[in-house]
Amino acid sequence: MTEAVPVAPTTSAPAATSAKKNVMVGTGLFIGAFGLSLANHGVSTLLQAASKSIAPDDPIGFYATLTTFGAVASVLAIVFAGALSDRTRSRFGRRIPWLAGSGLLGATGLALAGFGSAGFLVVIGYIAFMMALNASIAASTAVVPDVVDARRLGLISSLMGAGNLIGGVIGGFFAAAYITRPQTGLSVLPAVFLLTALVMVVLLPRVSSLGQARTPGGIRGFLRSFELPKGGQFWWVFTGRFLFALALFMTVMYAFFVATGYLGLGTQKAGDLLAVCTLVMSVGSVAAALLTGPVSDRIGRKPFVIGAPILIAAGAVPLILTAQPWALIAFYGPGGIAFGAYLAVDAALMVDVLPDRSRAAQDLAILQAANSLPLVVAPSIAGVLTRIGGFEASFVGTVVAGLAAALCILRVKGIR
Repeated sequence: MTEAVPVAPTTSAPAATSAKKNVMVGTGLFIGAFGLSLANHGVSTLLQAASKSIAPDDPIGFYATLTTFGAVASVLAIVFAGALSDRTRSRFGRRIPWLAGSGLLGATGLALAGFGSAGFLVVIGYIAFMMALNASIAASTAVVPDVVDARRLGLISSLMGAGNLIGGVIGGFFAAAYITRPQTGLSVLPAVFLLTALVMVVLLPRVSSLGQARTPGGIRGFLRSFELPKGGQFWWVFTGRFLFALALFMTVMYAFFVATGYLGLGTQKAGDLLAVCTLVMSVGSVAAALLTGPVSDRIGRKPFVIGAPILIAAGAVPLILTAQPWALIAFYGPGGIAFGAYLAVDAALMVDVLPDRSRAAQDLAILQAANSLPLVVAPSIAGVLTRIGGFEASFVGTVVAGLAAALCILRVKGIR
């Protein structure tokens, strides 16, 4: 799942918004986060299963190549789409055109990936999907500082986080149901992605941006604006976010291959095991997300952001020691708790370390890339480590990434 992390307003949002608008914005962002997460989790597992027929001689190598191209597309899309949407002038506003266009592009890419029998067509389709997914995340996330009153930020953030979690759970169950018929499952996802975009376009505000001042300098000014943010705090959080997500998704996004190649299960039994793992992770993540927010208001966010990656590292140890199905379930349990806790407090931590609030949207897009990139590079890294030292090497990589993520957050000063 490329995760849409809610952010705090960076400019002065309207002093008061109507109850109807709050309901529409909250519903639109919840459904948007849900649908995007469902599609991302679903396509990841189903393409692993489909790789066996697309590239029977080397399915792991093919999937690693696929996700590497997707990683590059993801980073470029989330950074450039966010910045370009800031500069979009239309009677529908700045975000709606990007949500609509991304819906069409993503549905087309998913259709090509699902119906294409040739490997290069699947790669092209996946690249289009990942570009659309991350452009949608950039545009929908930017809606929050555009229109949400600070007094409603917590509610909207919770709805987006819940949408992410629930969408990932349903996406996991969906993929498990079609694990022996991956092309059939993939053929459903274009409609899911397009419907998600349509709901966001209908429910989110469409306020004309034609009258807003344009950024001077044209294309050269736009490119010059991409100066990397200064400040060590920012980059420690960026690196910590990246390593945390990498530690989690090196196993979660590679789980089908772990179940079949390492645990020795058949395709159907692997699907059944992944369904159980998804359920365990969903219970842990939702419970942790609900409990962590209120507690962090009292004791601070840092303990949770440090503890979450350590918990993931500990959860990977049983997989290193034994190739038994219970070990994978044992990873998903702590992984779910860690993910829910991290998601509940990470958005506020991002805002805390922004070096320059006047360019907050652009810098937040960079931090979002730290969340998106691991979703697509994690399977590639896991594949490389597996080729070098077997599946155990990949699990050791999870432990190392988790511990390194905790050390990065320890370096962040002046934040509870």
